[in-house]
Amino acid sequence: MIKIDNLKLENLRNGAHFEFHSSTIQRAKSNSTVNTQFEKFLTPYNADFQLEDKALKVSQKSFLTDDIVKVDDLRKNLYLTYRKMVKAMLDYPIENMASAAKVLAQNIKDYNIDPNGQMDLETGLLHNMLTDLKGDLAEQVELLNLTPVIEQLETANTKMRELLEERNTAYAERKVGAMRESRAKVDEDYRKFIQVVNAYILMEEDEEVISFAKKQNAAILRYRQIIGQTSGNKKPDEGGDEPIPEPETPAITAVYQKEGGDPENPHRIGRDEQTMVEYQGFTLKGQNGTLEHVIGLVNDQDYIEWIKPETITNVTDTSFEFTMVPDLTEGQYKVRIETYDGGSPLVVEYPEMITLW
Repeated sequence: MIKIDNLKLENLRNGAHFEFHSSTIQRAKSNSTVNTQFEKFLTPYNADFQLEDKALKVSQKSFLTDDIVKVDDLRKNLYLTYRKMVKAMLDYPIENMASAAKVLAQNIKDYNIDPNGQMDLETGLLHNMLTDLKGDLAEQVELLNLTPVIEQLETANTKMRELLEERNTAYAERKVGAMRESRAKVDEDYRKFIQVVNAYILMEEDEEVISFAKKQNAAILRYRQIIGQTSGNKKPDEGGDEPIPEPETPAITAVYQKEGGDPENPHRIGRDEQTMVEYQGFTLKGQNGTLEHVIGLVNDQDYIEWIKPETITNVTDTSFEFTMVPDLTEGQYKVRIETYDGGSPLVVEYPEMITLW
């Protein structure tokens, strides 16, 4: 007698997990007998699946949008232009203009803004500097005809503040572990649904339900191939599951300073130091095939500083290293990896906090 096979649902990547349940629900609803006979189990199954759909969409969001990158590039160019213009005026032959340039150059030196630095810090420093330039130093700015570049710089910095706030709001709304919780509920609903279908088949010779079971088994066979799960020499409609080795759980297993670290405090890492990360159960891969926005440091306010891809080196199946951000504020951070292993988003965090000093 046919029965619906088992499938190790927990071994499916997020995208495959979503597609499996989506097609199962559609298959069940398109079968009038199954849809009517098992409505009591299909309804909660479908409702929880809709929550998984929402969680998957949230997990796929990019929290450092293209808009932020574009505005940051514009702001950087405007700031560097302003700095060069002031520097060029220091030796100007007209005394009052050279004096004005010296005042502005000192203001630039006082703030010591790194245009390649941490975005939130740069935004705050620029805001304060622009307040000076439009207030106490407005006369010097006007004398050197720098008002247009200062106005554009202020516009770009204001836009950056808005975009960063939007990103931070999105992070605040993101529930850690939501995808994992949603998947567990959907899997439990599915197993209950399949149990009652199998029990019904044992009692009733209903061709419509048997047809559904055969189609479901054909789909299960395809998904077994995706995760490397086989059922020995058994045919799809004979049921059963052969034990297979459990895959490694995706995890970051170690983070430490590569050289010169403190053996007694391995999670204490110096800025600008080469940092090792060891991991298991996934491949390091960005959404666009690069390492852009894949490794991040998250502070206690859930602000994330992405590690620049050009500083990530020696990537293997189980480890990589990167240069720690040189100008990030001292304190504790979570190490987060957002990888698109298998085409589906996967977020993994190191269970221990690292201390930057």
